[in-house]
Amino acid sequence: MIRFFTLPTARFASVLSVFLLHTAPAWADTHYTAHAASQSGNGHAVSFSAEQVAHGAQIYAGACAMCHGADLEGGHDVPDLSTYFTARWANTPIDQLAGYISRAMPLMAPGTLPPQDTAALVAFLLHQNGVVSATDAPLPMEEARLAKLRFPAPSASSAVATKP
Repeated sequence: MIRFFTLPTARFASVLSVFLLHTAPAWADTHYTAHAASQSGNGHAVSFSAEQVAHGAQIYAGACAMCHGADLEGGHDVPDLSTYFTARWANTPIDQLAGYISRAMPLMAPGTLPPQDTAALVAFLLHQNGVVSATDAPLPMEEARLAKLRFPAPSASSAVATKP
């Protein structure tokens, strides 16, 4: 695992992962409702585990939050990983997102993020953007299986609800 975090960030990641693991039974029901269903554009249900989300939160806190923000808000030259992100990746095969993360993110030197860590980071981003997991089965790590899943598009009602 890549270790790019400082002690305060490590504490934040630990607290966040403990919180997510202890709230696992309720995390999909109470977190976000932006995606009412976990059906991707091709009809395949998107599933990821609470453990993946917690592990992805640790990776995000240690390697991504310094640029993309603790709340996925982005910054001056860095896009947010919420509204812009869901619009950009909606209906796109998830293997493309995983590939982009593993080859294009500055703190992720190509080939240094193992497939299980990439899947965990994608699961975290899905969860943070309101995708409700169909089951507690882990998001697959294999590119061919990820290619069959699409990043779910936000529902029309949630897009209206999130506008100011």
